[in-house]
Amino acid sequence: MAKSGKFLFGALLGATAAALLTPFAGKKARQKLSKTAKKVTEDERVSGLIEKGEQVFDKAKKSAQDAFDRASETSKEKVQAKKSNKK
Repeated sequence: MAKSGKFLFGALLGATAAALLTPFAGKKARQKLSKTAKKVTEDERVSGLIEKGEQVFDKAKKSAQDAFDRASETSKEKVQAKKSNKK
């Protein structure tokens, strides 16, 4: 999250600099700045959602792997028990 925070800070700093140095008239500059700020905020939100999605996916993947490992171990134990009973 630190990277995205730095990105957001840099983007806002850039937008502010652009607003101060823009050749546009006041109203047009404010509209352009507002549009840029909304875009940066939207990009940050999307980035956060992607990060959250990756975390959820990793957790689900680990749970599935754990369940598979337990099922595999249980089936091996049952096979061994069957082999022992046949002797």
